[in-house]
Amino acid sequence: MQIKEKESEANEAVKEIRKLKPQLENQKSGIKDSMLLKEMNAVIMALQKVEEDLYQVKNQSGQDPLNFPIKLNNRLSSLRRSVETGDARPTDASYVVFAELSKELSILLTSKLNIQNNSLKSLNEKLVKAGLKSVN
Repeated sequence: MQIKEKESEANEAVKEIRKLKPQLENQKSGIKDSMLLKEMNAVIMALQKVEEDLYQVKNQSGQDPLNFPIKLNNRLSSLRRSVETGDARPTDASYVVFAELSKELSILLTSKLNIQNNSLKSLNEKLVKAGLKSVN
């Protein structure tokens, strides 16, 4: 259950990022200030980096996992399958891997939260000041 909760956290973060990015992209056309546009692009890139660390965005076909490395959500899913398969209790190694993946997830979620609470908040204030809609 703990692994499943971590998978859900990772997937929810990806969904939140995918909700924010199009809003930011749509706002770009209304921005005349090059510094504001640069700041917006930086926020988009920062969110994209977190998304790409959580989820392999390049997979398009069944063969793509051979070409592109798996990301955190895939590693969590793989661990869950490993733990759920079989009749024995999870191995000590499973607990070690879970702790490592949980730590990595925590770092990525903290990064996403920092982007939202700092960079995006600052950007939103500037967007409103420029007469544009804030992103949320």
